[in-house]
Amino acid sequence: MGIVDAVATDPGSVLLALDFDGTLAPIVEDPADSVMAEPSRKAMVRMDGKLAAMAIVTGREVAAVRRMTAVDKVPGLEHLVILGQYGVERYDAASGALRDPEVPESVRIAKGRLDDLVTELGQQDPRDIGCRIEDKGRAVALHTRRAVDPAHALAAAAPRVREIAKELALHCEDGRNIIELKSAVTTKAQALRELIDEVKPQIVIMGGDDLGDVPAFEVVSEWIGQGRPGARVVSYSDEQPSMAGYADIICDQTEGVAAFLEALADHVSIHQVR
Repeated sequence: MGIVDAVATDPGSVLLALDFDGTLAPIVEDPADSVMAEPSRKAMVRMDGKLAAMAIVTGREVAAVRRMTAVDKVPGLEHLVILGQYGVERYDAASGALRDPEVPESVRIAKGRLDDLVTELGQQDPRDIGCRIEDKGRAVALHTRRAVDPAHALAAAAPRVREIAKELALHCEDGRNIIELKSAVTTKAQALRELIDEVKPQIVIMGGDDLGDVPAFEVVSEWIGQGRPGARVVSYSDEQPSMAGYADIICDQTEGVAAFLEALADHVSIHQVR
């Protein structure tokens, strides 16, 4: 039995956890412009309240994801759980409960250091012009996607960013044209385990597209290894080809993820009318 058919037998036992950028939202040059793909949103609306839990697990701040999903403004996702900053932050749409720890001073210092680094990189090599900094609250990220030569810029920046991380006792997280510094050594594995312990599902599905999703995929792999139904859904991109090795289901970027979610919603709907 495929995972979609398994969901149809008992939707109320399903934990569906999804990354945001590159999975539910297309990767864009400026992360502030990111927005959830409408087909994925519509599919998730159809499943809202019918699964054991439906969550977004992301490195972004909860506040940013709430805005980009319009969870508080557009009806339909009243049961969505958002675990931000790799699980450090949490928002439950059903209750309005928010977990939002204070931002460490080390992250504020790191942002200033990275701002200076971006300026310096552009001055030293024209190929590195165009890097930008994203303030994620308890984390700060250096993006090279808009640089003249994104790959060169990332290679030039990464050793310097790691030095800053070491000096400030911060943790580095690599991704697609991005290197991020965060205060807590948390991973999406911990966030996913929190949800599993809480809702006690029978089926676990995790969707993602980048290296930061690998720890959560490993949790799902362990789950499947114990003989339980589950799936690792990869939003595949040529920018991160190694991710295909973690996939049970490969989708063609965010459009493919939307198609998968639509199929899932169709099967959940079939169960409801039986």
